[in-house]
Amino acid sequence: MTSLLFVLTLCSYLVVTCYGGCADLGRCCPGKRSDACQYEYGFSRGRFTHACYCDEFCIKSRDCCPDYQSYCLSKARDCVMSSWEPWSECNARCGGGFAERRRHIRSYPEYGGAECGARRQTRGCYHNDARCRNYEIAQIIPSRFNRKRNELDYYQRPAVVDRVIRPSYCVNYRINYLSWSCRYASPYHVLEVGNSVCVECHDTAMNKEGHCMGAYENVSSRWKSLDGRPCSGTWVSEGLQQKNSTCDQLQPGENNFIFI
Repeated sequence: MTSLLFVLTLCSYLVVTCYGGCADLGRCCPGKRSDACQYEYGFSRGRFTHACYCDEFCIKSRDCCPDYQSYCLSKARDCVMSSWEPWSECNARCGGGFAERRRHIRSYPEYGGAECGARRQTRGCYHNDARCRNYEIAQIIPSRFNRKRNELDYYQRPAVVDRVIRPSYCVNYRINYLSWSCRYASPYHVLEVGNSVCVECHDTAMNKEGHCMGAYENVSSRWKSLDGRPCSGTWVSEGLQQKNSTCDQLQPGENNFIFI
């Protein structure tokens, strides 16, 4: 009796070894196992019934039918994607931003084929043209802080003592907008729309080109305070730069500021 059971069990294994399984089903399934891709062999009932699978997940679960590789993987189809589209324009009108490009999936992978790659790529970009010239926000403080800039260096550091100081210039602006918080921010609380102010560009605030941030001419631009409570607004320049001058020389008063 024991010999008979051994022979029957051996025969049940030989059935799947000889006849495969996937070829008998005539199908291969994507994804995880399903009853549609389950091939049973052995006795129809009882403890000696066995099953193998013809789906993609069987590779991980290690219960593929013997002919899965020859029958199913021979039908594998890799993902097919379109070519990359051209890079888009920089999304920032002024300053740093990013550009992107995309591609599309033409056909999805089947039967264990190579997966699809990225469909979107980005890269950094910097956009700056004539429209951006007045997009820097001027940062200002009252002109009384200017005397700190003109003090001699106590430690006589060569980098400070030997530095060539470029002459200051001034720009007159007329205020055309003030934020509501300015009424609580001293000394900006005395400013009103329509006031004329003088702002000095000192050597310590100049860049390599001798320009102070936000010091624009003949355009409307923005400004904000850097001391005390927040205050901001917009102004428009009245004329061109006044070279080799300070605001205290041109119009002594409270409405004098310096660029930072």
